[in-house]
Amino acid sequence: MTVACPSGLGGRRPPVERVRLDTHAHVWYAPRLVRTGDFQTPPSNALHLPWAPLLLVGGGAWLLRVAGFFHRGGALGYPVDYDEGVYFSAAALLSHGVLPYRDYFFVHPPGVALLWAPVAALTRVVDAATAFSVARWFVPVLGALSAVLCGRIAQSHWGTRAGIVAALVYAVHPEAAATERGFFLEPLLNLTCLGMAWVLLLPATGRRSWRQDAGAGVLLATACAIKLTAGVWVLAVVWALCLGGEGRRAVRVIGTAALTGLIWLGPFLVLAAEPMLEGLLRFQVMRPPDGELSTARRLLTMLGESHWGGALLSLLGLAVALGRLRRRDAVAERLFSAAWLLTVAAFLSAKSYWGQYNAGLAPAAALLSGLGASQLLLRAERHSRRFAAAVTLAVGLAALSALPVALRSANQRERGLLAIGGSIRAAVPPDAPLCAFEPAWAIAAGRLPGLPVGSPALVDPYGLMLHDALDGPSRFASAAAAFADDRTQRTVLPMLARCDALVLLGRGEWQLSAASERWVDEHFTRDGDVWKRKP
Repeated sequence: MTVACPSGLGGRRPPVERVRLDTHAHVWYAPRLVRTGDFQTPPSNALHLPWAPLLLVGGGAWLLRVAGFFHRGGALGYPVDYDEGVYFSAAALLSHGVLPYRDYFFVHPPGVALLWAPVAALTRVVDAATAFSVARWFVPVLGALSAVLCGRIAQSHWGTRAGIVAALVYAVHPEAAATERGFFLEPLLNLTCLGMAWVLLLPATGRRSWRQDAGAGVLLATACAIKLTAGVWVLAVVWALCLGGEGRRAVRVIGTAALTGLIWLGPFLVLAAEPMLEGLLRFQVMRPPDGELSTARRLLTMLGESHWGGALLSLLGLAVALGRLRRRDAVAERLFSAAWLLTVAAFLSAKSYWGQYNAGLAPAAALLSGLGASQLLLRAERHSRRFAAAVTLAVGLAALSALPVALRSANQRERGLLAIGGSIRAAVPPDAPLCAFEPAWAIAAGRLPGLPVGSPALVDPYGLMLHDALDGPSRFASAAAAFADDRTQRTVLPMLARCDALVLLGRGEWQLSAASERWVDEHFTRDGDVWKRKP
């Protein structure tokens, strides 16, 4: 005899894994279920859900990202952000023995430099411009993997429709797509956080559970070694597990993460503890504000404008997740709702905020979108087929609402970088010390800051100069106000004095004070984009 399992899903019987129960008179088979949101799925079945639709979305995500490279300028012809130049330079310099913190000021954990170092080591074989162009093609792969992983996590817990929606929302997320064409922190950060969530939420018991918790801890520490804002995922993991009565698991995950963090940071702490703590802690806490300063505008950038469709689904999923907060088995709902809320709070309270930071919100937002969509579609099925079809169409349009913006982003072109690189190549000998206020300008010329070894390692002039602004009793209302003060010029001017050529352009003119610009005029002569030292 088999025990019937009422579905409550409009006639759909949920999949079950039968468990043998012996009684005196009969053999009964009772279903053992794991709740996953819109239906209940046993752990064994969750591992055999279809991959094909998710891989298809992942392929589309990759094409959307590499679309920015199909033009005359190639990968270097797509706009290169200031931060990209900093991170690529840091990764490439590792292969030349030039270390962050010890040899130059760096305001992020070392993970991005270490993880990209094997790719950036191409600079040992070819010039920096070629290495950068080749390495940039690797980044869209990370975005495609993140889209697939978003879909797989949602599919495993809330059904295939939830997985497809989550993968689509991530694939067309404008900021995620844009950052996953270059050397930003977010491509590595998102993939690592999603990998951590995937490992953490896999069904397991006994020794396998211990191994999974250790793996999740390693990935969590890796995320924190990439960007400090990954700390929101640490809090989310603790919240998700402890509220479900799994405090021991939380201890295992966080304990493993702490040990792994020591492995990531330990060597640099030994070599340059004070500069490292200055960059990672003091600078981040005390730095002058920059970027979008309005809280309302930050919130609108995160949830409105190009994100309206995904944001509506995310907010619906957030409401569903919060409604399940007390369920012991709702670990995924607690994890992603906490990560979303904490990330939004971190962005609203941060000293600096730029639109590209929204890419860090994409994983939690996409997964909550999948949850919200699954619930919406489930309720629609209880009505007529026509109504269900209309709701399905609306959900699809909402999930893809950001696609036009993502396509416009892919069509952007870098109009001046290649010309600047050509000017530097023509005007500055390869062995002459060069100081460029945008690292990408030197990269386009086939050079790296700090090379030849012994040259000024001006990897991040923006961070270096703002760090100097902290030495004093007064605080500045903005980065622009800080750059006008002589304190910000204290370290950079001696470095410029050691260079044979400077590239200032708009950024250098913004960061140099009036007195520093006069000093440049006295010691250098402008030749197009390059300032050459006077004889």
